[in-house]
Amino acid sequence: MPHRILNKDNNYDKLKELMNVLRKECPWDHEQSLASLRTYTLEEVHEVFEAIEMAIEHDQWDALRQELGDLLFQVLFYAQIASEHQAFGLDDVVDSLIAKMIYRHPHVFVDTDNRESDKQDLSIQWEKLKDSEHSERKSLMDGMPPLPALATAHKMQRRAARVGFDWTQAADVLKKMHEELAEFEAEVTANADMTRLEDEFGDVLFTLVNLGRKMGLDAELALMHTNRKFAGRFRKLEELATAEGLDLVKMDLDAMESLYQQVKHSPNL
Repeated sequence: MPHRILNKDNNYDKLKELMNVLRKECPWDHEQSLASLRTYTLEEVHEVFEAIEMAIEHDQWDALRQELGDLLFQVLFYAQIASEHQAFGLDDVVDSLIAKMIYRHPHVFVDTDNRESDKQDLSIQWEKLKDSEHSERKSLMDGMPPLPALATAHKMQRRAARVGFDWTQAADVLKKMHEELAEFEAEVTANADMTRLEDEFGDVLFTLVNLGRKMGLDAELALMHTNRKFAGRFRKLEELATAEGLDLVKMDLDAMESLYQQVKHSPNL
């Protein structure tokens, strides 16, 4: 009965008991493993991202509340499975998080004279403290998290910048981008094989990520935003075509582009 959960003194204990009950009494929850949960966790992370964008762009917060709860459930699940393997429990996760955040914020918890430090200085301090936690790394490129390719490029470039391997100005990267585009165009003109095209195209993307980084832009987030924008516009294009009795399959590109421009210049898109 729900009272087994709801009669706990605080939300933290309610969550732990909820996970304990589900793991023991729900057939689906009982059969899950670290391996089986991975796909769901990845989905939940992306759904949180979408909910964040709804809050940013439309001031709609309910989806974010829901999705954060779903993501928290994933944390509970992994901690429960670890506890069953006598590895660690949710309390250990919380304790290690608190200890880590105190360690990484000496300007808050230790160095009280440095609380007005420049944000750039604090960012450098944060990265150095993180590095000290992984002293076994032999290269700055070691230990990269499994991020999407654009996000990985961004993180790799930030790490390289710690030792000064970085462009000074965004204008320098812009010049490099034009060089990479020219090289890619040359390979296209020469009908190069897919290996050469992929190599040069990758260089263009990597340089674009670098340009965005120098300008304070995150390429992964920017592309996610553009993907959502295009999807919204294309749905409107389909609606407009239907309203006008047009079949997209039978339309030529110029006619579809005309519809797309109508949608593009309509309010809210």
